[in-house]
Amino acid sequence: MKPSFRVQKYSEWSIVSKLIMMTGLLLFLTVFFASYLSYTRYTRDFQQQSADKVQQIIDQVSLNMDTYLDDLYRLTLFPYRNAGIMQALEEPPAKTELAQLEKRRLIENFLDEMMIYPREDILRVSIVTDAIYSSARLPTKLVPDENMEAYDWYKRALASQEYIFVSARDNEFSRSSGNVQVFSVVKQLRSISNSQHILGVIKADANYKGIEDIMEKAKMSEGGGLFILDEQREFIYASNPMHKNIALSVLSDRNAASHKGYIVNSTTIPRMQWHIVAVNSISDMNREAIRTRNNALLLSISGALIALIVLVLLVRHFLKPLLAIVKLMKEVELGRLDVTFQSNRRDEMGYLGYAFNRLVGRIGEMLRENTSLVKEVYESRLLQQEAQINALFSQIQPHFIFNTLNLISLSMQSGKSGQAIQHINGLSSILRGMSQWDKEIPLRQEIELLHAYLGIQSSRYEGRLHYRIDIDPSLADYPVPALLLQPVVENAVVHGCERKKEPTTISVVSSIRDGRLLIVLQDDGPGMDGDALLQLRRKLDDSEDAGGSADRRHAGIGLINVNKRIKVKYGDAYGLSVASALSEGTTVTLAIPYTAAKE
Repeated sequence: MKPSFRVQKYSEWSIVSKLIMMTGLLLFLTVFFASYLSYTRYTRDFQQQSADKVQQIIDQVSLNMDTYLDDLYRLTLFPYRNAGIMQALEEPPAKTELAQLEKRRLIENFLDEMMIYPREDILRVSIVTDAIYSSARLPTKLVPDENMEAYDWYKRALASQEYIFVSARDNEFSRSSGNVQVFSVVKQLRSISNSQHILGVIKADANYKGIEDIMEKAKMSEGGGLFILDEQREFIYASNPMHKNIALSVLSDRNAASHKGYIVNSTTIPRMQWHIVAVNSISDMNREAIRTRNNALLLSISGALIALIVLVLLVRHFLKPLLAIVKLMKEVELGRLDVTFQSNRRDEMGYLGYAFNRLVGRIGEMLRENTSLVKEVYESRLLQQEAQINALFSQIQPHFIFNTLNLISLSMQSGKSGQAIQHINGLSSILRGMSQWDKEIPLRQEIELLHAYLGIQSSRYEGRLHYRIDIDPSLADYPVPALLLQPVVENAVVHGCERKKEPTTISVVSSIRDGRLLIVLQDDGPGMDGDALLQLRRKLDDSEDAGGSADRRHAGIGLINVNKRIKVKYGDAYGLSVASALSEGTTVTLAIPYTAAKE
């Protein structure tokens, strides 16, 4: 019995099979139409693209011709490099035949050396001053006769400091040498000692070999040609005589950019008023295959994009349940966790919807658990932070009060009851400020506490303590934590004035920089050596409780507590920084955030 073979209906195909079939069909059609349209577009765009490329070539030829002329122009400057030659040219005409002969030999030997210049296209170099001096590859004279005033190029050179270009038509050398076509470059010669004095002219003659070499390097198509025409529309160079008529017609009509079956380009060499014309046969330029390939690639990409758009439409049709799940997922991203996918399908989409419903339910449970946990952690950290602030502040209060009462006691024992009363009043003012220890106070009140404290200490040290407080008045109402500056000033008094017999000065100044309020407290006390400064900086950076130190005065407990209070309140980016040098004093910089909105 033969096994039965049943062709599945399209509706029974799997999603993978449908997508592969549709994608393959679309890509096949895309490649086919891309190739066809590519060759069609090629016939329309090829002419313009080829013309642009040939134009670049002849523009480069024009530039090379300009460079070639510059080389000839530099040749006419050689006499200025030889002081002996310039001196001989500047001398008046020799009176004796022997002197004239020596002068001619000197100048023409120099010209012979110039002719050693390794360029076969340069035929002769001549200098015309009191006489005609010349050196040539061919035994010919500069001009048929020596009546220089009769030649236009000679008169033009004497009248202008610019280079004079003499074409082959106007060149006497060409007419006297038969078939040799020569052009010349003429330059006026001036005295070095007196630039207003014209000595004569220097003339360099060259044939067209150098120009022909330049033109031969520019390769045109086999059926085309490259031409140079002078200002009289006569051909100087023609690589393919068959196309001379096309070149002439282009110069006659500049709008005739192309002829049937040819691409024609032209440009001008301004210095010589010459025209370069390039003629290329379209049929001989075998670049079609490359351009067709590139166009086919671009069109294939465009076709692929169209195929993707069509594929999206098909996917929306075949995978509508999947798109519904995606839509529900977007709602979940917005925070809605009460959505569910409703479907009775038993295929892959049905399983995906079931998994989605389970995932959303699990996310809801985890979110509720995390919310409860975050709330507990937040409350715990808030209580911990508040307790840390209270603990740090409780360390400051007894330390400050003890030192202040000690000052009052010393005043009473010395019989200075008036000063003692002032100390008591100052202490009373400070204690009233301490009653707000857990609040922010205006910077003005903090400065008043400093004045009260430093007034008491100044009396204690009997004039050895001087202080200066310079706070920007615009910061008077800026809120700061209470008792922020007093412990730092107290540290400066204890470690500065107490250890020094000479007068001590403490200054407090403020500034605003990069969004930070900086208050700099500086004293000119004994300072610290490098080891002590390093140890203090380590304690400021230490995260442990400052109260664990056995010797508070020497450990800088005031600085440590203030630093910790700032970091607890504002973060690790703020706090105290200390700079000190032995016998030069100590500088403490306090940094807290500054925002104009708080003023």
